[in-house]
Amino acid sequence: MRNLGKHWMVTAERDGDALPTTVVAKWRWYKKGARRDRLRYGVVEVVALIGSAAIPVAAAAHLDSVVIAALGSVVLVATGIRTTFGMHQNWVEHSQIGYAIEREAALFLHSAPPYEGSDAVRVLVARVETLAEEGGQQWARRRIAFERDRQADGSAPKPAAE
Repeated sequence: MRNLGKHWMVTAERDGDALPTTVVAKWRWYKKGARRDRLRYGVVEVVALIGSAAIPVAAAAHLDSVVIAALGSVVLVATGIRTTFGMHQNWVEHSQIGYAIEREAALFLHSAPPYEGSDAVRVLVARVETLAEEGGQQWARRRIAFERDRQADGSAPKPAAE
C-alpha cells in the first residue's frame, strides 16, 4: 500500500458524500505511522542481528578485540534504541488503529450498526476520535511505565514483551 491516495478510504462515498475529512486524516496518520515504525523496527532488528552474528565470526577470525567490542556495542545500541522507542509496539498499535478506522468506515459506508441513523456521520467521527484517543492513552501509559521501570532499577530499561 504505497500510495494511500488510491486506497478505498480516500475515494469512498456514502450517498454522494465522501468520508469526513477528519476520519481520513486520522486513518492516513496511523497508516503512515505504521509504515514508518515497521521500517524503523526492521532496520534496527537487522542491524542487531547482523552485529550479533558478526561477533563470533570476528572472534573466530582473530580480529582485533576493538572490532569485536565495537560489534557488541552496535548490538547493544540497536537493542536499546528498539526498547527505548518501542518501535515494535508502535508499529502494532498504529496498524491496529488504522485497521479499526477502516472497519468503522466500512460499517458506515454500508449503513451497518451503529451507522444506520441520520446521525451516522457524527457517530463515525466520534468513534474514530475515541479510537485515536485510546491509542494515545495507551502509548502514554506505556511510556510512563517505561520511565518508571527505568528509574526504579537505576539501570537500562527492561525490554518490553514483544
